[in-house]
Amino acid sequence: MDALKKTIKKLNEEEYQGLISKMGIGKDSKPYMVMEMSRLKDLDDTEMIDLLQVNPSTYYTLKSRMKAKMASILSKEVDNPISVLMDEVARVPANLYGPNKEVAIRALKDLEKQLLEYDLSNELIIVYKTLAQLNLYTYDYEYYTKLYNKYVAYSLAVSKAENLFYDFVKRIGQYQLTGSQQDLEAVSALERELSNICELYGSHRLYVYYNVVRIYYMCIVPEMVNELKKKEMEIDGILTEIRKIFDKYQLDTFYQNIKFVVDFLYFTYYLRTGSIVRAEHYYKKANEKVAELSQKHILNFYVIQMLNSKLDFYNQSGNISVLTDLNGAIEHDLDIDKNEVYHYLAVRKYLAACKFYEGDFTKAARILNDLRNQMSLKQYPLMDMEFKLFQAMQYCMMGDDELYIQIINSIKRQISDDEPGHEQIKIFIKLLNAGMKPTDFKKKIDKINQLWRQFKEAQENEYPILSFVKLDDKLIKKLADPYKG
Repeated sequence: MDALKKTIKKLNEEEYQGLISKMGIGKDSKPYMVMEMSRLKDLDDTEMIDLLQVNPSTYYTLKSRMKAKMASILSKEVDNPISVLMDEVARVPANLYGPNKEVAIRALKDLEKQLLEYDLSNELIIVYKTLAQLNLYTYDYEYYTKLYNKYVAYSLAVSKAENLFYDFVKRIGQYQLTGSQQDLEAVSALERELSNICELYGSHRLYVYYNVVRIYYMCIVPEMVNELKKKEMEIDGILTEIRKIFDKYQLDTFYQNIKFVVDFLYFTYYLRTGSIVRAEHYYKKANEKVAELSQKHILNFYVIQMLNSKLDFYNQSGNISVLTDLNGAIEHDLDIDKNEVYHYLAVRKYLAACKFYEGDFTKAARILNDLRNQMSLKQYPLMDMEFKLFQAMQYCMMGDDELYIQIINSIKRQISDDEPGHEQIKIFIKLLNAGMKPTDFKKKIDKINQLWRQFKEAQENEYPILSFVKLDDKLIKKLADPYKG
C-alpha cells in the first residue's frame, strides 16, 4: 500500500472530513476522487488512471502534490504541548535589538528558569549566548560565556544519549533476531555508554533515557531474569520516579508521548519475575494504550515488546482474549516497514501464534508461509528455523504429511546431527516427528511429554526459540491425535 492510501485509511471519519475541508477540494474534482477511492477501495495506479481518464504523467503529478499538501496539513496537527515555550525561544535573538536592555535581560532570566526546569539544553544555549552578548561590557559576560560553553558540552551529551536511546531499539531487535553473543555485547556496550553519560550530569532527561533502556535490557536478555528478581524494590523506585517526572513536566513533548512506558515496564517486569497477580494489574492499564500507540510508527518497538509480553501473559494465564482483543486495531494501524526486520517478523509471529492458540492451524500456517515468501531470512538463521519449526508444527497439527516433511527437510539441511549446537532445534524436530508417527496414542503422549521437558531444559543452555509456544495437555493430545483435522 502506497503512502497516500495508507495515510488516508488510517484517519477516522472526523479526521478525514477535516483533511478534505482543509485541502479545499470540491466533490467533483479529481483530487476528491483520488481521496475517496484511496479510502474506500484498493485500486492500483493503472485502475486509478483509467478512472480519472488522465495520462500517467498528470496522475503522478496530481498524486505528488496531494501528498505534499496532506503532509503539510497533518504535520501541523501533531500535538506539541511545549510549543508556547519554544515560540519564546524562537524570539530570543530579537532581544539583542530591543530598546531596553534591562527588560530584555529580565525576560531572558525568566525564560532560563523554565528551560532549566524542563532540562532543555539546546534552548539554554541560545539564551546564554544572547545573555552574554547583552552583557558584553559587564562582568556578567564571562559568567554567561562559561554557562554557554557548559551547556554546549551538556547539549552534546544529551544529544548523544538520545541517539543511544534510539539506537538501543534497533540493536536489541538485532539481538532478538540472532541471539548471538556478538549482538548481545553490542547492546551491553550501548547500555554501559548510556550509563556513563547519565553519571556525568544530574539530569531528569538522562535519568529517563538510561533507566528505560536498562529495564528493557534486563527484561529482554534471558540470562538477566535472575538479576531482575533481586531488584524489585529498586525497579519499583525507578519507575515511581519516572512517573513523577512525567507528571511534573506536562509540557514536555517527549515525556507526554512516552508516559505509557511506565505501565508497560511494570507489566513486563512482573511477568518476567513470575508475579502474575501484579502483572495482571498493570496489564489492564498497558493494554488499553496499545491501539492508540499502534498509530505512531516511532513507538513500534514498545508495541512489539508489549505483544511479546501478551503472548507470555497468555501462556501463564490461559485467557485467549488476552491475545485477540486488539488484533483488528493492530492489523489496521500498525505501520511497520520491512526494513524494521525484527518488528516486521515479530508482529506476524504474534498473529500466527494467535491463530495457533485459537486452533486455526491452517490460517497460522498461511501467515507464516506468506511471510517466508515475502522475506528471505537467510541472514537470520535462528529466526528462520524458528519460523519453519512453528510452520511445521501447524502441518503436524493438521496431519499434512507432505508439507510437514518438506519443511522439516529444509530445516535439516541447515543443521547437521554431527554439528555441535542447535540441540533445542533437534529435540523439537523429534517432538514433532513423534506426533506424526502412527504409534500407540498413549505412548505418543508420553514420548511428546518427555521431549517437551527435554526441549525446555535445552532452552536454558542456548538462546531460547519458540518461547511463545506452550504445550498444555490439550495441545499435546491434538499433536498426538492420529485422526487430525
